[in-house]
Amino acid sequence: MLVWLLGLVLFALGICVSVALHEAGHMLTAKAFGMKVRRYFIGFGPKIFSFRRGETEYGLKAIPAGGFCDIAGMTALDEVTPEEAPRAMWRYPAWKRIVVLSAGSITHFILGFIILYLMAVSMGLPNYENRAVVGSTSCAAPTMDPKTFKQADCGPNDPSPAIAAGIREGDEIVSVNGKPTANWSEVLTTVRDLRGESTFVVLRDGQELTMKVAVATVQRGRSTRSPARTTPS
Repeated sequence: MLVWLLGLVLFALGICVSVALHEAGHMLTAKAFGMKVRRYFIGFGPKIFSFRRGETEYGLKAIPAGGFCDIAGMTALDEVTPEEAPRAMWRYPAWKRIVVLSAGSITHFILGFIILYLMAVSMGLPNYENRAVVGSTSCAAPTMDPKTFKQADCGPNDPSPAIAAGIREGDEIVSVNGKPTANWSEVLTTVRDLRGESTFVVLRDGQELTMKVAVATVQRGRSTRSPARTTPS
């Protein structure tokens, strides 16, 4: 129940932030062009609080499901005071009005780009090409449970062929025993049939390096319906 409530609160907070940025786009561009912005509110319904800074009233309302930016004279039919009339929105050139009206959506596009960029920087991008880039190197676990697919823990004497050969994280395997390997699927298919020392060519910092890898023989299981089998790794 607590997790559900927390999720609801975070969802409402996310809506508020999104709306706040959207309406801020309208408000900031309107102010930049000299239009009068009367009110900038987040939410609907009863007013929780508000304050005035300059000529604009800022505030928060009880229902976090939207918001609004009240610009004086958005159309020629809107009521404006004599003081507001020279700065009514409808008096400004069409291109300025278009910029103000589209600023909210543009703000969302910018926000989306920033979020995607931060995700790419912090989490990395998916490898759609499935290139055979080494993510990490470790020992070759001797066995794997065919039901759970969980590999056994490595012991102090278990081999680590990749490390011993000098293969590093970030290397791209481009061929095995002279056979080109464009992706991980081709690498795995080729390695399953190997025994003993084999020749791997890897791409590192734009240079191809040839390495001799003593392929280890380990036990692997494909599924719970097929028996475990012995393959090199």
